[in-house]
Amino acid sequence: LFLCKMSNISLYLLSILILTSLCHGFSSAPVTCSMSSSKKGKVLVLGGSGFLGQTVCRKATLEGYQVVSLSRRGMPSRSTGIDESVTTQQVLNSVDYRLGDARSKGTVEAILEEGGFVGVIHCIGLLFDNVSGFGDFNRFVSGSGSVPEKGSSYDDITRKTAFNAIDATESFAKKSKNTKLPFLFTSAAEAGWPEVPGGSFVENNVVPGFLRRYLVAKRAVESKLSSSSSLRPIIFRPSLIYSLDRVASLPSVGAFFVGNRIGLPFVDRPVTVQSLGAAMVRAIGDDSVSGIQRFSQIDKLSR
Repeated sequence: LFLCKMSNISLYLLSILILTSLCHGFSSAPVTCSMSSSKKGKVLVLGGSGFLGQTVCRKATLEGYQVVSLSRRGMPSRSTGIDESVTTQQVLNSVDYRLGDARSKGTVEAILEEGGFVGVIHCIGLLFDNVSGFGDFNRFVSGSGSVPEKGSSYDDITRKTAFNAIDATESFAKKSKNTKLPFLFTSAAEAGWPEVPGGSFVENNVVPGFLRRYLVAKRAVESKLSSSSSLRPIIFRPSLIYSLDRVASLPSVGAFFVGNRIGLPFVDRPVTVQSLGAAMVRAIGDDSVSGIQRFSQIDKLSR
């Protein structure tokens, strides 16, 4: 009944906020914790030079993991909001940054065949693909300034990279006889719209077509990963990801907090990039964690 009474203007504004929630273009604050002296094994972070990926790499290193990052950029740029403290730079220097394309299954397989991996984290994504016609604008909404290649699509960047990585990780898990090997995928809260009241209405009547394609790609990966019998599937569904050191993001963050607080079932509460990064890293070492992780699970894991 509430949705039926909402004006077209309100629905349009809501769609803008939802689009904002899918953007990870907010700077991250420094991670503050002590580096562990013991190594827990190797973690492969796909998209480790991006906004979320950089935070995951730092957190995993500080937690005692040996981190290998694979991305088209290789080393992250200093202009992407990385904290310049000595501790953070020491952590970044200990990450093994690889330059490569995760759309090549062989590239991921070759890294995993080096052995010693105890988890894989997929952080690859973008808000605007080139098929949408807004690809050139992605650099402005991406915290790492990512520019999609000509002709790239959500299916290409999200589904294909994740499918290749899942297949490669399944093969590695079988060879190493580790059926509990965790594979973490960064999805979106909006991928769960069909599961909540009002979600399907918003998706079918409010959001533009390119956002629906975005969600189709996310759901395809969720489905494939969830059906794997060789991995421990962990699917994180964050809504808006923010950091308090980026003031420009706070109005959108506040709007999402309000929407969630008043009980809109299709608006999840925002999470900080630090909390999400911590939750993902801790999920690797906790065999009880699997399946969908929304903001309440992210909060619990990050404490």
